[in-house]
Amino acid sequence: MYIQGLSNNLSRMKEIARELFVFSSQLNAINNLEVDRNVVIDKREKALLERAISSLTKQLKILNGSLPELVGGVGSVGGVGGVGKKRKQMSQVQYQPSVREKVSIIISDEDRKDFLENLSKSRLSINKLKKDYGELEKGIGVIEKPSKYAKISNYFFRKISIDLTNKGYFGMLNRNLRKINSRFVVSSYVSMILFTSSLVSILSLFAFMFILFFSFGITFPFITLAGEGILSRAFRFFWVIFAFPAFTLLGMYFYPHSEAKNLGAKINQELPFVTIHMSAVSSSGVEPVKMFEIILKGDEYKYTSVEFKKLMNLVNFHGEDIVSALRKISISTSSSKLKELLNGFAVAISTGGNLHQFLNKHSENLLFDYKLEREKYTKISETFMDIYISVAIAAPMILLMIFVIIGGTGLSGGIFNLSTNLLSLLLIIIIIFINVLFITFLRLKQPVM
Repeated sequence: MYIQGLSNNLSRMKEIARELFVFSSQLNAINNLEVDRNVVIDKREKALLERAISSLTKQLKILNGSLPELVGGVGSVGGVGGVGKKRKQMSQVQYQPSVREKVSIIISDEDRKDFLENLSKSRLSINKLKKDYGELEKGIGVIEKPSKYAKISNYFFRKISIDLTNKGYFGMLNRNLRKINSRFVVSSYVSMILFTSSLVSILSLFAFMFILFFSFGITFPFITLAGEGILSRAFRFFWVIFAFPAFTLLGMYFYPHSEAKNLGAKINQELPFVTIHMSAVSSSGVEPVKMFEIILKGDEYKYTSVEFKKLMNLVNFHGEDIVSALRKISISTSSSKLKELLNGFAVAISTGGNLHQFLNKHSENLLFDYKLEREKYTKISETFMDIYISVAIAAPMILLMIFVIIGGTGLSGGIFNLSTNLLSLLLIIIIIFINVLFITFLRLKQPVM
């Protein structure tokens, strides 16, 4: 009982110390901003923080005071210590801080009432803080389950990937992974690249062996036995063994870079409206941290909110001041425009500039760029519509008419020694491919709505 109670008390003290650090950092930030008369401070938030810190401190003292008794109890159970010494009566206290968490601690009977009273006060203050000033339901981030595929990859290639990353070979890959907010560290992602390439190499070897004995054609039967020698086919198709693993490795290596560019473009599309929103909020004179909290309470900005959550985590959980946090996020973000905004915002705060004026001017520039990009997309769409009409509508109609005329004359052999029916089928397949190509290109060029 004493050993388990000692372990539970230490775990709870560690959690209380973490909460004290978070709330003390927030209170210090408010106290620092209170010096500036141009910033409006929420007195209610400050009072809740002070009450929560006071209650948590008293709980920590009570738990700390119970440690000597628990250590003495462990010694008496083992046959040492505790002899001839009057011991305090200890009792177990169980409570549930959250739905998924249960806590069991051991404290003295005389401290039990005081502990439960301060526990109730701290829970009440913390719940009000989360409800009115935090993200209780949505949380600061999303906790994802570990990837089984990454676990298997690390089992085979963890040592190799760690050696490679420690030598500095994947610095750019690491930066791109951080820009896309990947849940994988660079060593795990390198392990996944090596493991996937190995699997593709095995499949490529089987495909090469299949090609040695069979040929493919566009007419029925599509797969037939190869008529030429194995050595000649091996010389012609040996590249299959290396091509597919190489494409897989390069594709996975450059995927984070491509995804970072895509994410940056999505953030750039949201940024004019985010800046307008921030400008409107700053006109009321709230402190900068509160400004980002207000933005996060809405669901309008899906991609920019991820960067702002990282910013709030640096301030609330890591104890960074707002200027340092802004500069760190500007380095890791995938959007060049957001980087410019955050750096300018940090300079405006540190130099005492007018935040509302800065955001208002910046939002005008971003909105102008947004309109230009929309007009550019409209011009591109008009140009490709003309090309599409010529390539995917007019040209196939002319070719189909030619095939009908050839078929009506009774000429055999057709074109390229293919029948007119087969040529028509190939033309339809080509038209489908062209349509898919055009749709994909337009979707890639389309700005985020």
